[in-house]
Amino acid sequence: MDFRTSLNTIGDAEFEFIKNLVYKQAGIFLAPHKKIMVQSRLNARLRTLGITSFENYVAKLKLDPKFATEEMQELINRITTNKTDFFRENHHFEFLKNQYFPALEQAAASGGSKTLRIWCSASSTGEEPYSIAITVYDYFQTKPGWNCKIYASDIDTQVIATAKKGLYRDDRLEPVSEAMKTKHFTKSMEKDHVYYEAKPHLKALIDFRQINLLHFPFPITEKLDLIFCRNVVIYFDKPTQKTLFQNFEVSLKPKGYLILGHSETMFGISDSFKFLGHTIYQKKD
Repeated sequence: MDFRTSLNTIGDAEFEFIKNLVYKQAGIFLAPHKKIMVQSRLNARLRTLGITSFENYVAKLKLDPKFATEEMQELINRITTNKTDFFRENHHFEFLKNQYFPALEQAAASGGSKTLRIWCSASSTGEEPYSIAITVYDYFQTKPGWNCKIYASDIDTQVIATAKKGLYRDDRLEPVSEAMKTKHFTKSMEKDHVYYEAKPHLKALIDFRQINLLHFPFPITEKLDLIFCRNVVIYFDKPTQKTLFQNFEVSLKPKGYLILGHSETMFGISDSFKFLGHTIYQKKD
């Protein structure tokens, strides 16, 4: 068999091992129907390593501790799903600028702090944290004294590297208005393609880092006003979700906010947050 051109088939035992390993390390639950996805995504990795079968790959993970340690991040990088867009589920950004930020400003006028700390906890290739940064910048740029910071993290080191660059092909910015593109991005041409790079004022707002949501306490020491965790907890089972929501509660300031994805819910998992609609939750007193 020429492993450079052939696709390897993953057996049930190998899938079970990889499934358990990914769950233990990243909290991601791989249902049986994900077997073909795992096979597809890992075939390229096997070719890169020169390993001719999933049996040999799993054997090496089991028997070679040094290889297993080094390979774990590569494995997670290939298993994780990184679907994202600028201003995806735009009602959340409308909530920020039309309700949440004005309420913060009003509280500050009554003696509250002029600080804002947001954590985008599943930032993927950066479209979400840059969308948050645009919303923050456009609202607070003319309001003196505000100290705003966005933490942006992902378990996948490759997507974090992409996000830090802040460079996107023009088709990725289709949801962004021309006025926003001009204000917040620098346009360039490369190999007959149009690219947009986030301008320094956006990059300065964001602190990118790799964070595994299973590892608590999180490496963010200050209390947070708001956490975005959209379209990631659907990959966790209920016990993992429950633990994560408990840890988010600890990380938030009193009455802090947690925003989930459109298909996610806390119902039946956590009663520590008040549901406000549109998958927006507020920490209870």
